[in-house]
Amino acid sequence: MICKYPPIQGGVSAECYWTANMLAEMGHEVHVLTNAQEVEAEYRIEMMPEDEKLLTGFRKEGSIRVWSTHVDKKHVFIPQTNPSMSKLLSAGLEVVEAHRPDFILAHYLEPYGVVAFMLSRLTGVPYVFRHAGSDIGRLMLTSQLGRIHREVLREALFVMTQPSHRERFASVGVRPERLMGSVSTKMRHDLFCPTPFSIRNPFVLGVYGKVGRSKGTEALIRAVKKLPEDGCLVKLRTHWGGRDLGYYESFVGELGVSHLVDNRGFIPHWRIPRFIQSCDAVLFLENRFGISFHQPSIPLEVLSCGRPLITTAEVANKPTYRELIRDGQNAFVLDGAVTMESVASEIVRAQNSLQRSGVIQYPGILPNSEVWMRVRMQRLLDTIQQRL
Repeated sequence: MICKYPPIQGGVSAECYWTANMLAEMGHEVHVLTNAQEVEAEYRIEMMPEDEKLLTGFRKEGSIRVWSTHVDKKHVFIPQTNPSMSKLLSAGLEVVEAHRPDFILAHYLEPYGVVAFMLSRLTGVPYVFRHAGSDIGRLMLTSQLGRIHREVLREALFVMTQPSHRERFASVGVRPERLMGSVSTKMRHDLFCPTPFSIRNPFVLGVYGKVGRSKGTEALIRAVKKLPEDGCLVKLRTHWGGRDLGYYESFVGELGVSHLVDNRGFIPHWRIPRFIQSCDAVLFLENRFGISFHQPSIPLEVLSCGRPLITTAEVANKPTYRELIRDGQNAFVLDGAVTMESVASEIVRAQNSLQRSGVIQYPGILPNSEVWMRVRMQRLLDTIQQRL
């Protein structure tokens, strides 16, 4: 596998981690090639010593071999840049020479898909490519990257995608028989499961992920200041990060709500369920997001842990969530602009509704068992094996 991996934050990194684990648990030899140890501080997961051990296997330490590039001060040239692609390609050549994998699985175009394409050309090992949202929805559309990205897609043994993207790939020359489905492995039943709870006073709110305007961060911070003034006591627990984190941390101080906001930085995906279960409600305020077909997984993670979700109509109306999110039952949907007033109003509505419920036990909505995921994964592997 050539991919993002912890300690890189985000859904793609989590998906790659759990895919590697599932393949290893199914008895396959798995090598992960990544530049994860070079991730910038603003996108780095805070790893505890016990987390570090899990990088080579969640259930069986050492079942995954991780090869990561690192920063080298000797890599100095003009104009200065990080030669990440060359480092990954060089390491990939060594891995292929030593272990000769049956195929390469690359996830995300930059730089992993491009490296897989080049490595396949040099070694003859075929590659399967899996995309995310931002790579095909933003990076591939740029004038300087589009040509090589189209080559990566056309040359892949298979491209893992969803039916809704078939026309997109056909338009760049990917043959229909090379398109295949994928299976999400990161929603583990042994982690994402509902637990009973009763809401507390102050009302404990949680939020995690990147900060930004499209994430409703400023409106939420302003709402936290407004709510006590309106008689609603809240405590906001966050696992925030991103390039604009410093700005929002300063904003929290300027508004005088530092005592109400507790930020601990990004955490590994396997610790997210416990965080969700420690909250009375979790917010996901994505709005006016630049990639229309983006399907965020945070709402599914929250609902699977049996906690009410406070979210936007933009999220609730996405295909993944139209049938899962039920306003006033397992979620509270903000319909309209994400502002201080609208966010505060939904938080009050959620608190008032939950206060009437006593001990709350949501059924959770995780649809697929680990057995089903393994069956689906084996079918994909069988299809790949037939083309090798």
